[in-house]
This record gives sequence, structure tokens and C-alpha cells, in this order.
Amino acid sequence: MALVTWDTSYSVSVKSCDAEHQKLFDLINQLHEAMQLGQGSTIVVPVVHELEKYTQTHFRAEEALLQQACYPKLAEHRQQHQKFVAQVKQFKDDLQAGSLGNSISVLKFLKDWLADHIKQTDKMYSEHLNSRGIK
Repeated sequence: MALVTWDTSYSVSVKSCDAEHQKLFDLINQLHEAMQLGQGSTIVVPVVHELEKYTQTHFRAEEALLQQACYPKLAEHRQQHQKFVAQVKQFKDDLQAGSLGNSISVLKFLKDWLADHIKQTDKMYSEHLNSRGIK
């Protein structure tokens, strides 16, 4: 059973962003499913690596749209992305050092951050982008 399920409450009314957010949901659910099967410690490393790569791609694309639309809160939004990237990098560094075998802390962080960021921060740009023809 999925930990997080995409529904319209997460939609930011921009198709490309919604599709990218759904991919992030998939990564969280992969980790959750592995944990339920007792394999969390074996999948946490590849999920964190994939998350690091994918979020950089997603954040660049999202920020490009915000810049294109002259979004007034772009700097704040970018800061939140940078904090997330720093936390994921810390998870990655901990994993490489062998000190983080705790997939639960990674999963909790991802789930909480994603839900909060999309429903709070990302939703704030929906109307601005839509009013500029970005849907």
C-alpha cells in the first residue's frame, strides 16, 4: 500500500510540475514498500541517489518556469529548494559514511517535506503561472 497517494489536492495546475511531483511520490512509495518488506536498508541508498538527481532536475525546471513568469517569490522558493537539496546531500553523505541505515528518518523527512512544500509553497505559484499562460 502506498504511503502517499497523488490526488488533486496536490495539483499546482501546471502539468509539468504535477508530473514531476508525482515522480517524487513514486520515490517515496518505493522506499515505503521496501521498508514494509523489510528491505528498507537495501533500497534507501539508491532511492536517496535517485532523489538527489531527480530533485535537481525538477527544481531547475520549476525555477525556470517561475523566472519566466517573473514570480515575485522566486528567491524564497529557491531557498526552500536549496535547503531540501542540502538535507538530501546530508542523507547521501551519511549513507556513504555508513552512519545512516535509518530509512525511517529519510522516509519521514521526504513525506513531510513533500506534502508541506507542494500544498503550501508550490500552490502559491499556481495562479501566477496560470495567469501567464503556463498550465
